[in-house]
Amino acid sequence: MYFNTKRIVSPIVLSNFVYSHYIFCLVNKVLSVLIFACLFSFASPTIEAQQTNRVPYNFPQTEENGLIAVYPNPARDYIMVKTKDESVKIKQISFFSILGVQVADYKLNVSSTEIRLDKFRPGKYLMRYALSDNTIQVTQIIKQ
Repeated sequence: MYFNTKRIVSPIVLSNFVYSHYIFCLVNKVLSVLIFACLFSFASPTIEAQQTNRVPYNFPQTEENGLIAVYPNPARDYIMVKTKDESVKIKQISFFSILGVQVADYKLNVSSTEIRLDKFRPGKYLMRYALSDNTIQVTQIIKQ
């Protein structure tokens, strides 16, 4: 017999308790394995790759809208911005992220300029420009 200050437990009762606990854990483990096997024993559907004819999209190298030319587009390090008419000057160029956050602003008074894009992250940007004839337009620039 094991002696305890609160009660006395016989070895027979203790061994029955341990044995019943062992059987309970064993049955529980077997049931969980059976449930797992039932859940994943169904045949999974076969997915086959479908062949598609994809035509590569060629981005235009020059963005022209009649007033200015912006090239190259998509760009890596810089873009060239030129007006079609030499008498019209570019007063301001602003760049906005797709989320609408202004990332750069340039005050100019030229008909042609090179803008460095080194500090820009790769992605799509909206370029808003204002000309000396008070024309304001927006075009999309892609930075690689």
